Amino acid sequence: MRILTRYILTEFVAPFFLGLLCFTMVLLINEVFELTKTFVAKDVSPRYLVELLIYALPATLVVTIPMATLVGILLSFGRLSTDNEIIAMKSIGVGLHQLMVPILLLSLGISLFTFAFMDLALPRANRAYAKLLYSINVRHPALILEEGIIMRELEREGRMWMFEGRDPKTGRLKNVRIWEEYRDGVPTLITAREAELDFSGAYAKLRLFDGVIYKPGERPEDMITIKFDRQEIRLELSKALQELEYQVTSFRSMNLSQLKGKIAELKAKLRETKSPPFREAIRQQLNRAYVELHKKFSIPAACFAFGLIGVPLGTLTRRSGKMVGFGVGLSLILVYYVLLRVGETSGIKGVMNPMLGVWLPNIVTGLGGVALAVQVSRETPFWAYIKRYKLGIAKAQS
Repeated sequence: MRILTRYILTEFVAPFFLGLLCFTMVLLINEVFELTKTFVAKDVSPRYLVELLIYALPATLVVTIPMATLVGILLSFGRLSTDNEIIAMKSIGVGLHQLMVPILLLSLGISLFTFAFMDLALPRANRAYAKLLYSINVRHPALILEEGIIMRELEREGRMWMFEGRDPKTGRLKNVRIWEEYRDGVPTLITAREAELDFSGAYAKLRLFDGVIYKPGERPEDMITIKFDRQEIRLELSKALQELEYQVTSFRSMNLSQLKGKIAELKAKLRETKSPPFREAIRQQLNRAYVELHKKFSIPAACFAFGLIGVPLGTLTRRSGKMVGFGVGLSLILVYYVLLRVGETSGIKGVMNPMLGVWLPNIVTGLGGVALAVQVSRETPFWAYIKRYKLGIAKAQS
C-alpha cells in the first residue's frame, strides 16, 4: 500500500502545481493590468507595484489552492482511469476507499496548511497592502483622481467636481467643472479651461485658470456670469484616504483571535444600544464578522471537500479525456464559489445563518462526493450517469 500511496500522490503533484500556477496567474493578471495602468499614468515608482503584488498574492493563493487541489485530483485520477490503471488496481483487490484514503489525507493536510496560511499570513498581507496603498496615496494623491468621474472631495461644502483630461506635457487638468449646491432649483457652476493641483499632505490646492462662474440671478430665468483669470480652491482628499485606512483594520485584516475579540466587542455594543437603526447596523457588522470567522475554516475545508468529490469524479470522466475532466472541474469550482458568494451575502444580510451560508458549498460538495462514490462503485460512466439522472427527472415530471 505504501508503493500505491506514493504512486497516487506522485501523480497528483504535477497537475496540482500546474493548476496552482495557472489559476494564480489568471486571478492576478487583472490586478497587474489595473495597477500598472494607474502607476504608469501617474508616474509612480514600479517598486510600489511589485510590493503591492507581493502583498496581494496571499489573498489569491487562499482561493487558488482549493481550486488547484480539485484540478490536480481530477487530472491525476482521470489519467489513471484512461490508462485502465484503476481497473488493474481493482483486479488485485484495491477498493475505492483505499484509493481515496491517500488523497483525503493529503487534502486534509492541504486544508490545515491553508487554514494556518489564512490565519497567519493573509491578515498581515492585507494590512501591509492597505498600509502601503494608503502611504502611496498620501505621497501621490493624484492616484485618487480619475478622469471623467464626478468626485466628492468638496461635498462637505456642497460641491462636486470633475475634469475631462490631462495635458501630457504640463500635467494640468483640462475642462474642469465644479457644481455648487442647488439654490432655488438652479445650481451654481464653475468652469475652467485648465487647472493645476498643488498637493500638501492630505490636502490639495486646485488652481483654476481662464474660467467662468455661473450664478443664479434674482429670477429663475436669469443667470449671472463672472469671468476670472485665476482662482484657488482647497480639495480635501482625506475622505478617500480614510477609506484606504479603514481597510487596515477591516475584518479581512484580522486573525482568528482578533476576530473573536471584535465579535465580543460588537455583542457588548449590541446589548447596550437601544436605537433600532443603530442595532441593525451593529447586527450587520456582527454578521459580517461571523462570516469572516467561519470563512477561515470553510475555505480551507474546501480542499478536503474537493478531495472527497474529486476521486470519484475523476474516475467517472475516464472516457472523456483530460480536457473534459478539466472542464468539469472548472464548472464545479464555479458552482462552489457562486454558492459561497450567495451564502456570504445572505449571512451578512441576516437572511441565512452566517455559519450555514459559508459552509453550504462544502456541504453540497461533500454530499455530491458521496453520491458520485456510489456511481464509481457501480462502474457507471459519467455521461451515462448524467443521462440516467435526466431520465429520472423526466419520469418524475410525467
